[in-house]
Amino acid sequence: MRRLTLAVLLLVGLASALGAAGRKPVPELPQAQLEELTQYLQQHWTTPEDYVISKFRDHDVVFLGERHKIRHDTVLVQDLIPRLYAAGVYNLGIEFGANEFQDRVDRLINAENYDEDLARWLMFHHYVMWGFQEYMDLYRAAWKLNRSLPAGAPRFRVVNLNYTPRWELMKETMTLEDRRAVWYCGEADEFMGNVILREFVDRGQKALIYSGSHHAFTRYHQPVYDVEQQEVIRFIDNRMGNIVYNRIGDRAFNIVLHYPWPTPDYEAENYPIGGAIDRVMMGFQDTRVGFDVRGTPFGQLRDTDTLYAQGYPDFKLEDFCDGYIFQRHFRDCEGATVDPQFITESNFQEAVAGIPNLETRNSIRQPSDLIESMNNAVNMQRQLREFE
Repeated sequence: MRRLTLAVLLLVGLASALGAAGRKPVPELPQAQLEELTQYLQQHWTTPEDYVISKFRDHDVVFLGERHKIRHDTVLVQDLIPRLYAAGVYNLGIEFGANEFQDRVDRLINAENYDEDLARWLMFHHYVMWGFQEYMDLYRAAWKLNRSLPAGAPRFRVVNLNYTPRWELMKETMTLEDRRAVWYCGEADEFMGNVILREFVDRGQKALIYSGSHHAFTRYHQPVYDVEQQEVIRFIDNRMGNIVYNRIGDRAFNIVLHYPWPTPDYEAENYPIGGAIDRVMMGFQDTRVGFDVRGTPFGQLRDTDTLYAQGYPDFKLEDFCDGYIFQRHFRDCEGATVDPQFITESNFQEAVAGIPNLETRNSIRQPSDLIESMNNAVNMQRQLREFE
């Protein structure tokens, strides 16, 4: 049951304040604020799936920003694909693929039989360390939908937004010319933003865009913070979402998927927005919810201890995003699944050449080293162990 009595809320707060051994307790909230936020959710409760779909009534491009590699976030996007189609939204744009291979994506998701090896090839040739099954299965979900459609019906598209830098050209010391050779299509955000404008906006088509949270910023400009000087050097105003927002304004909508927020020095992660959302969600058994931020009590929540607040004298959640999705507490998060066939003897040398970090590249000896590294990258029990 979603509705809890005041007495139960008080008990939840008392128990959680004790904290688990070695973990950060969820910060308390003033009781009046806790009740206000709880009541808002009770009155506006919407599943994450229904919430995302509802935003297309008034918006053309909806950005869904994540931390990366949290399994339930990618599964949500898979589950959204048939729902999007039913709502007349025929496009999913993803950060996790190279646009230069779009013709192969189109072939894959419209084929009579699903080609798992091609899906693996597409993900590998975007980034050799992105061998996560749930991301590859975005293609499978689109293929499954398209196979179910009658002849002549519009087909659903998955559009790779990114491009693959020429990592094999990386050197210990990089000149400006060297950098231009590696990043031969320029800044990734500008490239992705322009793909969205070309493939969707210019064609008058709606699209869900799934990416890392920082790429998805629309109204918000991310600060570049100098830790030593303790000051903001500049603001980034050309993220993928910024570029699209500059063209279409409030026809773009930004939803953040729940993830820990970095401190200004990037040395640690904390509960987002001072733990207010985590605290409220401790009062609900059903924790899968999507809700508006802008113009709601959640939009007025503040956090001064995060990187995101630097340079903003009165930083509020509604400055950061338009909507929010909470699915699980951090203690319950699972990592994405590593595909054990992603790195093999046949593609090992190509994989090593595609690792941007030269020190890491030189330490790799066999395919299992890369598989182990990816398994470490999705170990959420270790990465999020400090959270309740």
